[in-house]
Amino acid sequence: MYTFATRHRAARALPLAALALLAGCSAMLGRYEAPSVQVQGVQMLGGDLRHQRLRVHLAIDNPNKRALSVSTVTYQVALAGTPLASGQSGAPFSVPASGQGSFDLDVEADFAEALRIVGEHLREGKVDYQVVGRVKLASGWMPELPFTGHGQLPLF
Repeated sequence: MYTFATRHRAARALPLAALALLAGCSAMLGRYEAPSVQVQGVQMLGGDLRHQRLRVHLAIDNPNKRALSVSTVTYQVALAGTPLASGQSGAPFSVPASGQGSFDLDVEADFAEALRIVGEHLREGKVDYQVVGRVKLASGWMPELPFTGHGQLPLF
C-alpha cells in the first residue's frame, strides 16, 4: 500500500539515487587529462606599424582514450615571458583518441613589442614561448580543459 510514509521515504531516497546515477556516469566517462600543445609555426598575415596579424599553427596531443571534439579554444601567448597576444579560436575541430591534431589561431599582436623581443633574441636564433589556455569541448559532461605548452621558437 502506498502511504505518506512510503512517499516520504521515496522522496528522501531520490537525491541519493540521483547522486549514485551521476557517480556512475562519471565513472563511465572517466576523467580527461589535459592535452599538450606545441607551436609548430608562425605566419605573418600583415599589419601596420602598431599591430601585426599572425597565424599561429599549433599541434595538440590528446592523451585520452576518447576523441576530443573541441568547440572553442581560448588562449594567451607569451614570448620570452612577455604577454604578446590572446584570443579565441574560430572553428571547431577534433583530435582523435590517443592521437594528434592541429589547428590555427589568428592573432593580433603588438608589432613594436614583437620586434623588441625578436631583436633581443636574434643572436640566439630562437625565443622561448608559452601558450596557456582552455579547451571547451563540443559535447559531454566535462568542463573546459586547461592546457599549457612551452618551448623555443626558431627565429630563422
